[in-house]
Amino acid sequence: MVNRVNMVNHNLLDIPLELEEFMKNDTYSLLVKGPSGSGKTTFSLTILHSLKAKNNFFYISTRASPKQIFEHYPWLRKFVKEPSRDIDSPEVGQNLSAFEDARLDEPESLFERVTNQLMDVKNPVIIIDSWDSVASLMDREARLNNERVLQTWRERAKAKLIFTTEESVESSLENIVDGVVELNYELKDGLRTRSLFLKKLRGIPIKRSLYLFTLKDRIMRCFHSYDARDFKIINKDNISKEKESHTQILQSGYHDLDNYVGSTLPQNGLITIEKDDAVSNDTIVLFLNDLLQNFSRMNYSLLLDSTLGAIVTDANKSKSKNQQKLYLIDVPELQEKFSKNDLSRKNTFYKYVDKAISGRENREKIVVMMESGSMA
Repeated sequence: MVNRVNMVNHNLLDIPLELEEFMKNDTYSLLVKGPSGSGKTTFSLTILHSLKAKNNFFYISTRASPKQIFEHYPWLRKFVKEPSRDIDSPEVGQNLSAFEDARLDEPESLFERVTNQLMDVKNPVIIIDSWDSVASLMDREARLNNERVLQTWRERAKAKLIFTTEESVESSLENIVDGVVELNYELKDGLRTRSLFLKKLRGIPIKRSLYLFTLKDRIMRCFHSYDARDFKIINKDNISKEKESHTQILQSGYHDLDNYVGSTLPQNGLITIEKDDAVSNDTIVLFLNDLLQNFSRMNYSLLLDSTLGAIVTDANKSKSKNQQKLYLIDVPELQEKFSKNDLSRKNTFYKYVDKAISGRENREKIVVMMESGSMA
């Protein structure tokens, strides 16, 4: 029902385009860095998915058993069978496909097992999650030597070798691998924003170093680059007036937003949506326009402060039907009523809005949207 917006550059992709190009090489080594909880394991499994590595791979986990991995990432079962055989079984043969529990392995035995696979299997994908657990039990000289040996055998076997690590400083391994990807996150007002930094991809030009990503549904998906010029209204048809229904539930028309707030917008509730400075105001206009048209179709009304209202009014000059569902609150008058206390400010805001709404006829359903500066 909602007027859809074309968001070509906001479609999701599993991995950055530069990394996808890098992974087309016959052989490479990749180091995935990041603190605990940054998404390294999810990223590694997403790479397996992107490579369509249904067989001929060896996933070494030093932190979780194969059973736990498949419980945490149920989507794995859709493209690879859950492990049921021993990696050392002769039945595995040349078609290696295994998740290895290495939580109790000594570095020597684990290292020997990896080198055996590099020597015996053609073009394998080997993921060591994480290298920290293995390297921490070696002295510096042994670690440097083993890292060089792995790189040599990786090249000879035309393998794809991927390491994960939580080391924040530049390590010896970082200097010899072909690619380095850093994952990170930051908390802002209780929300976690995840980012991926392409530090090095040997032989591949990096046009864009930083990507934002999500781990929704326990798989990594990055966001395309953002360009406000790619946003445009697809459906410009006039809004058809629908029969008023008191049984309609209040929804924004954006599926993810509705799910986030609990399927329906809460009555007399407050939902805060923050805009990063990097997001163009044009995008906000289209977002508000979408809401306005959706509410108009369902006989809801939209109450904005004068700042947002002026923008939306300009964007909808030719849509008189939309204007009938749009009400404005004067920002200067509203700000004068606020005290410096946060709680008092919110209480005053609610009272002011309630007074503005109570004067409307027919007790219509009204959604209020305020620009953050209006409450500053």
